[in-house]
Amino acid sequence: MVAAGGDGTVNEVVNGLSKEATLGVIPLGTANVFAREIGLPMKPDEVCERIRDGKVSRIDVGVATDHEGTERRFTCMAGMGFDAHVVNEVTPRLKRYLKILAFPLAAFKVYLEGDLPNLHVVRGDTTYVTQFAIVANGHYYGGDFRVTDSSTLTTGSLEVVLVDRVGRLLRADVLTRILAKKPLDRSMRSFAAEELRAKSPGAQVPVQIDGEIWGRLPMSFRIEPAALKVVC
Repeated sequence: MVAAGGDGTVNEVVNGLSKEATLGVIPLGTANVFAREIGLPMKPDEVCERIRDGKVSRIDVGVATDHEGTERRFTCMAGMGFDAHVVNEVTPRLKRYLKILAFPLAAFKVYLEGDLPNLHVVRGDTTYVTQFAIVANGHYYGGDFRVTDSSTLTTGSLEVVLVDRVGRLLRADVLTRILAKKPLDRSMRSFAAEELRAKSPGAQVPVQIDGEIWGRLPMSFRIEPAALKVVC
């Protein structure tokens, strides 16, 4: 099965694939995080050759489960709080005209509005309190910015990056790291986990999965090792 589109399209296809199916991707979206993650070229003619001649590999997928027990698979990441608000602000029209610049502009707008509630991220017996959390299955985030060094689609675990205060993302040292495409987890708290839970008592906190809004907290997350066959 070949998905031609962006990360949202890939996510829709992944959530409809049988276990026996193999996924190919033609990156036609705004950020194309998953295509970058598996090393695909961005030109359609070159990627079609890769789909025809490339090797098949198995990769991990993440699974989010909402409070009603509904599950959603993800290939790249889930984001809770700040970035989900940003995704909600980026309309198709804004993406069409501004491309990848739509996201930092929306992020600045959400930041200025303020009033972001705390999230409680729970791993085992430990609870972390933060304003923004990324549950990453791979390196990249929002294009070719690197959110972590350690998660590579085949580690058998998720990398959780915590941003205690969203204002830190606007600091000169952190912005320099982002612009240099270096991992955020060197300046933010992070840990690996096979499963975790997240909630935000008394607040309605949205969750984005692979760049599309999907529900609100509370939610749990887990890894399914080597669950998806892809051409890369």
